Amino acid sequence: MKTNTNTNNVRMMRMRQLTEYLALSKAHIYQKISEGMFPKGHMLSPGIRAWQVSEVDLWLDQRIGKA
Repeated sequence: MKTNTNTNNVRMMRMRQLTEYLALSKAHIYQKISEGMFPKGHMLSPGIRAWQVSEVDLWLDQRIGKA
């Protein structure tokens, strides 16, 4: 089942959506988090972490020099 990664109405993304959106592996994302180079996300409940689309988009903009 394909996850909807259309972010027009989405405010938060779980890891599966995040990896599809960024085309990066979970391991790479967690490596960047541990290096302080990627947003840590927000714990919604125990064991449930999600990232705000706006924070991820800002990170992308900074990576490509638009911010």
